[in-house]
Amino acid sequence: MAGNNQSVPKPILAISLVAIMLLSGCLGVFDGDDSNHDFVEIDLGDAMKRSIGSPYLESFSDCEELESALKISIEEEAKTSILQAVEDVYYWGGGMWLEDDAEMAMDAGSPSTSAPATRQEGVDYSGTNNQEQGVDEADFVKTDGYHIYFVDNGVLHIMDIPEFGEIEHASTTSIQGSPVAMMLNEESLVVISTVSSWNIDSQDPLSTAMGWGEDWYGWRTSTLTKFTVYDVSNSSSPEVSRELYIEGYYMTAREVAGTVRTVTHTWMDIPGLQTWITYPEEYWDSGVDDDVRLNMREIAAQEAIDNNQKIIEQLSLEDMLPQVHERVGSQIITHHMDGDDCSDFAAPEESLNRGYTSIFTLDLISEELEFEADHIVGNWPLVYSSQDTLIITENAWDWWWFWGNDNLDEATNIHTFDISQPGETAYAGSGRVDGTILDQFSISEHEGVVRVATTTGQWGRWWMANPEPMENHVITLSHATDPQSENVRLLEIGRVDGIAYNETIWSARFVEDRAYIVTFENMDPLWTIDLSDPTNPTIMGELEVPGVSTYIHPLSDDAILTIGLGPADEETGLGLDWSHTRLSLFNVSNFSDPQLSQTLSLSPVADPNNGWSWAWSEATWEHKAFQYWAPKGMLAVPLNTYRYDYYYDEAGKYHYDYDWVSKLMIVNVTEDGLELYGEVNHSQFYETDENRWWNSYNIRRSIFMGDYIYAISHGGITVTNLDTLEESDSHQFVEYNQEQVFETSESSEQEDNAED
Repeated sequence: MAGNNQSVPKPILAISLVAIMLLSGCLGVFDGDDSNHDFVEIDLGDAMKRSIGSPYLESFSDCEELESALKISIEEEAKTSILQAVEDVYYWGGGMWLEDDAEMAMDAGSPSTSAPATRQEGVDYSGTNNQEQGVDEADFVKTDGYHIYFVDNGVLHIMDIPEFGEIEHASTTSIQGSPVAMMLNEESLVVISTVSSWNIDSQDPLSTAMGWGEDWYGWRTSTLTKFTVYDVSNSSSPEVSRELYIEGYYMTAREVAGTVRTVTHTWMDIPGLQTWITYPEEYWDSGVDDDVRLNMREIAAQEAIDNNQKIIEQLSLEDMLPQVHERVGSQIITHHMDGDDCSDFAAPEESLNRGYTSIFTLDLISEELEFEADHIVGNWPLVYSSQDTLIITENAWDWWWFWGNDNLDEATNIHTFDISQPGETAYAGSGRVDGTILDQFSISEHEGVVRVATTTGQWGRWWMANPEPMENHVITLSHATDPQSENVRLLEIGRVDGIAYNETIWSARFVEDRAYIVTFENMDPLWTIDLSDPTNPTIMGELEVPGVSTYIHPLSDDAILTIGLGPADEETGLGLDWSHTRLSLFNVSNFSDPQLSQTLSLSPVADPNNGWSWAWSEATWEHKAFQYWAPKGMLAVPLNTYRYDYYYDEAGKYHYDYDWVSKLMIVNVTEDGLELYGEVNHSQFYETDENRWWNSYNIRRSIFMGDYIYAISHGGITVTNLDTLEESDSHQFVEYNQEQVFETSESSEQEDNAED
C-alpha cells in the first residue's frame, strides 16, 4: 500500500471451493402428472465454509494474484445468493445503503470580495461540531467567519457576512449530482457530490470512460464521488479549478493541517452476473408439486452458475478495480488504480471479498494532480481520525458468509494509518476485536492507544432458536512488532467486559482517559469507565436513567450533556417518547458516582398531542446539527414536526394540506442546569408548497457569530440577536431548476462583461 514501508508478506486466500457437480439424468416432458416426471439430479453443494482468518493487511504480490482473488469472491457471493433462492430462503443479508445527506434550494446574488481572515473560529464564531479538536469533518455547511457556504438541492450558495448580524447573498452555482459535503481550506472550497452513472449524458466523454461502449453494456459502477474544487477568493464568482470523479460511494472526509483525506467504498458492477434464478413458465402452474419446483430451481440455479463462470472468466482486472477520472476542459483523463504491480491494494490475510475501501490523500490545490491512494479489499467501513491517526474499521465478515455458518461470530477488523505528516498516509498496523462497532464515536485514539466500544452476541441471526445474548465491551489496543513476521500489529492490551447484558450501545464518547457508554433496552444506563491505565480499563460507575441518549457531548471534566429521547411512561420509565427531544445534564465530578443533574424535554409545539405527528431533531442522530457554543454557554438544537390539516369547502369538496413547524431551540447551559432561552422559527418559509423539497422543511444547521445566531434551512437563513431574540436580517431562498441557475450565471457573466 502507498506509504507502507513495512515488508509485507504475500496474502493467502484460505479457500476451499465447493465443487458444483451435474450428475446424470434428463428432463422429461411436463404433462401435469408429476409422478411421470424424470428429474435432473443436481448436486449444487453447500455454502462454502468461510473462516474469518486474520485482520492483518497484506499487499498483493502481483496483479494476477489480485485478479484471481477478486474473481473467486465475486463468484462465491453470487453463488451463495443463488443457493438461497434454490432453498426458497428469503434472506436479506447485510446490505447497506448510502443516503445522500444533501437537500434543497437556489438564488442569485450580489458581488462581494473576501475580507482579511481576522475572525477566529472558536473565539468569534462556531464551526462544525467535530469529534476531535484539530480534525475538521466534511459537512454541507461551512464558514470562515466572513462567508457561509451551503450546498443544497444541487447548488452551492455563498452568503457574505459583512458584519455579525448581517447577511448578503453573493452567488448561486450549480453543482453536478447531489452535493453532500464540503471542505474549506482558506480560499479553496472542495464540494463533494454523488453522481449517478445514469445521469451522465451519453455525449459526455466521462460516459465512455465509465465503460458504456460496444464491448461493455453497462456502467462500471452506479455511483461516483465527485470533487469540485472552487477558488472562492471572489465570493460572487467562484471559479472551478479542478474536477475529479472517484468511482464509489462517498463515506466521509477529514482535513488535518491542510491535507484532505476522503474515504470511499465501492464494488464494480458486473453486467450479466446473476444473483437470482429465472423460473420457467410452467413453474407457477397449479399442478406442479413442490418437488418438481425444487428441481426446476436447481436446474435454473445450475444455468445461472454456469453463466456467471463464463462472464467472470472474461473479466479483466481493470473491469473490477475502481478508477479516478479527471475532467480537464472537454477531456477526461483516467487514472488507473492498479499501477505497475497492484501493491496499492491490500486485503486482510485469508480474506474473501469484492468491495474496496479507498483512502485518497489529495493535494487539490497544486497545478498537477497529485494523490496517494490506498485500497483495502474489504467491507463497508467506519472512519475515525485524530490529528495523528486515521482508523478504518470493517466487519471481518461479509453478510453472505453467515448462510450455513451459524458458528461464525461477529468480529471487527481495525486498520490504522499514520497521518502525522502532511500529505502522507502510511499504513501502521491492523488488529481485530470481537463484536460490532456502532459509529465513529465508538472509536478513539489517545496517546498511541486505540480504544473501541463493541457489542457481541448473535442479535442479527433471526433464524437461530437460541442466539448468544448481547454483551458490551471496551477494548484497548496498541501497536507492537510481531517477533515472527517482524510486522507491526495492533494488539489488544486491555479490556473490560460485562457491560449491560442483553442491551445495545446507543452512544459512546471517549474523552482523554475516560469513556462514557450509554446502553439501552428499557432503561438508559450511563457507564463511566476509567482508561488511565489502558492495560486495565475499569468500570467506575453506572447510573440508570429512563429513556435513552444518542449523542454525548463533554462540557468539562465535571459535566457531560446528552441528547436523546425520554421515556414514554414517566412513572415506569419504560418505552420512548417520540414527541419530545430530551436533553440530560450529568454531574461526573465523582467519576465513580455519576449523577443526573437535570433533564429538559423540548418540543417544537406547545401541545404535541393536538394532531401533530412525532417530532424529531436531526441532532439526535447527526452530531453536526448539535451546536454548543461555550463562550455564551448556549446550545442550539433543531426541532421539527407536522400535522395533517383538512377541510370541506361550501361545495362539499375535500381539501387537505400539511402544517409544518421548523424551529431552532436555544438553551442556556451551565454545569448546574439547563434552561430554555428562546427559539428561532423558520415555519414561515414552508407555508406554501413552492419551498418544500423532499419534505425538507427543517432547520439543518446553526452558527453562532458574535452576539447572533444564524439558522440555516432549505427555505432560507435567518439572523437572530441573542440578547433580544429579534431577527436582524434574513435571506429567503427562491426555488430554481437547474436551467434557471445556468441562466442566472450566464446573465451575471454578461453584466460583468458589459461593465468591463
